[in-house]
Amino acid sequence: MRTITRRQFIHRSSLLAAGTALAGCSDSSNSPGSAKHAIVIGSGFGGSVAALRLAEAGIPVTVLERGRHWQSESANLLAGSNGVAPDNTRPLSPVQGEPDPPRNTGLLETIVGETVSVQCGSCIGGGSLVYGGVLIQPRRESFNRVLPDISYDDMDNIYYPRVLRQIGAAPIPDDVLRSPTYESHRVFIADSERAGFEVFRPHTSFDWDIVRREINGEIAPQVSIGDYAISGNIPAKRSTDKNYLRAAVQSGRAEVRDLTEVEMIRELPTGYAVVCCRLTAAGDVLERYEMQCTHLFLAAGSMNSSKLLQKSQLAGELKGGNDRVGHGWGTNGDQLVANFTAVPVAGPQGGPACIASIDRARPDYPITSMHSPAPFPGQLQMLMSTPDELGRLDYDPVNDKTRILWSHDGATSSALARRDSFQRLLAASGGRELNLPAFLRDTIWHPLGGTVMGDACDNLGQLYGYRNLYVVDGSLLPGSAGAANPALTVAANAERIMAVLAPRL
Repeated sequence: MRTITRRQFIHRSSLLAAGTALAGCSDSSNSPGSAKHAIVIGSGFGGSVAALRLAEAGIPVTVLERGRHWQSESANLLAGSNGVAPDNTRPLSPVQGEPDPPRNTGLLETIVGETVSVQCGSCIGGGSLVYGGVLIQPRRESFNRVLPDISYDDMDNIYYPRVLRQIGAAPIPDDVLRSPTYESHRVFIADSERAGFEVFRPHTSFDWDIVRREINGEIAPQVSIGDYAISGNIPAKRSTDKNYLRAAVQSGRAEVRDLTEVEMIRELPTGYAVVCCRLTAAGDVLERYEMQCTHLFLAAGSMNSSKLLQKSQLAGELKGGNDRVGHGWGTNGDQLVANFTAVPVAGPQGGPACIASIDRARPDYPITSMHSPAPFPGQLQMLMSTPDELGRLDYDPVNDKTRILWSHDGATSSALARRDSFQRLLAASGGRELNLPAFLRDTIWHPLGGTVMGDACDNLGQLYGYRNLYVVDGSLLPGSAGAANPALTVAANAERIMAVLAPRL
């Protein structure tokens, strides 16, 4: 255990005192006794999968989510694309060194580090509400490099297809791709093929029939003109609250509580207690209370699952002594780039990010480019690779924040491969690079790791040193999803874990 200062000791003592004061405020309906009850912290891809499979196994489950439940009728929450939602959520990327914006319960949480900023979903559905909608399955060789102890055959034949069916995901249809506002995608396909890249259409979590209605003028355009990513629970987006969580609740054995933030986890002889804050829509604390369970599943994402575990360990509430929490953290080898094409594409372009390519020029470093329609006459690509170096997360008890200890990887082999791939795309297209502002260049949308399988957890996500305490989110992946965006792999890995665990509990 690391040495703590007097100030940290005082803070730790206050956490313990708060936990003791709350001990008499338990939600008795969830007390662990002879009956089993599970709590899932977080409602993104991993948490939604865990909730449904627990409910199907007959185990009562409560899902706790600190953010709001955005309904479809709320539609575009980023009107004007100014990076600030109408409920005054914090800006997407606050400036380094400036005070944090006011706490609230919008769509995203921004965590600012010395070398990089991270965006985390903070709403019912988690990352499935704020991501670009693409579900890329990593290729076998990249998957095996990152997760050698997990059967790719099982993932390929069972768990990836299971997720796609449950969500109702599908690739972009030919007729949509031919429509006027998808010209940018067609240009990217032609440029990538000229560069020698393998182009493919990944599955997306969007209802293409709704997109067709937009294109045909039957309903107001939204996805078809680029409002598809950080836009809340729009009708066409098949976020997990509309499939996994809805099915869990409809089973009668699952409850989903929004505006409920977990502050602490306490180990009990028969399970776990979680100290919760009930929040207003503005993020103010209405009350604190405690819930208990026999089985606890962490699905708060890489940043916040690690933070919650480290915070609870430091406060002495989790005594397992697992010192590997926070390790194996990485950026998924992400790099956002932009370019003007030789012949600029005019007007708004349709989404979601439904066309991708793989550059295999460097066999050890395949580069996946995920094309995203841009709000300007150009193109945006998210380049993804397997990073060479990983960092770690460290909880700061004085400021109640997570420190990101990661060296910028601009000079690694992985980064050089990304750069080379992008330059060859530019050469093939005749376009030119667009310099993105620093807050976009240094923002990470796919944080992974912190409780890595085989290091902090076993391959079923059970945290070493603890019984019935599991992790089912992106924390399990060692800083990379194998040159792909992690959404599909996080969900499929949770399906793999729950297929084994749920019948045993």
